[in-house]
Amino acid sequence: QTDCFNYVRFLQSYNSSHLYACGTYAFQPKCTYIELSGFTLDPVAFEDGKGKCPYDPTKGHTGLIVDGELYSATFNNFLGTEPVILRNLGPHYSMKTEYLTSWLNGVTRCFCRASLRGSAGSGSGDDDKVYFFFSERAVEYDCYAEQVVARVARVCKGDVGGARTLQKKWTSFLKARLVCSAPEQQLHFNRLQAVFTLPGARWQDTAFFGVFQARW
Repeated sequence: QTDCFNYVRFLQSYNSSHLYACGTYAFQPKCTYIELSGFTLDPVAFEDGKGKCPYDPTKGHTGLIVDGELYSATFNNFLGTEPVILRNLGPHYSMKTEYLTSWLNGVTRCFCRASLRGSAGSGSGDDDKVYFFFSERAVEYDCYAEQVVARVARVCKGDVGGARTLQKKWTSFLKARLVCSAPEQQLHFNRLQAVFTLPGARWQDTAFFGVFQARW
């Protein structure tokens, strides 16, 4: 019964006068704007929260607003079986990942997100990148037991999708495995528990610190 409460899963500054908030809203996710001066909801600005917030309050989620655009890592369907990295709001087209196991596969947890301004000084923002850290089922192993590994994924802020293929889908999506191990003890810490971003003076100097856990 408590799952049908409205769990706020996203709350971030949208501009100088408003916050943007998303909640599960009894498995019908909704988003709206909150006026900062009185901390009041805009009663006519409720929006569909699909792709911005999970239906289920127990599912992993993270998001980030960059220059008025919302980047979310969440689940795109009611059953929570379709993990997605999606962009909406703002001037660009809505974009999302393909629903393929080679892109995202059984994501179990979503953690940190960070925006790095690789185009500082150019003004275009085409080289700015958004990173997501998460855990998912590995597709590169052929074994009886399910293997969960830590990943980092990246998309480009200026991505507008493909002209013929990958229309309204990320063309800049890349992901890599995060490896934390103690080889001398034959220990592999595959489960990502938390991530912290330490910004640098230049975007190249930004450091990410992760907390990993062994499977057993």
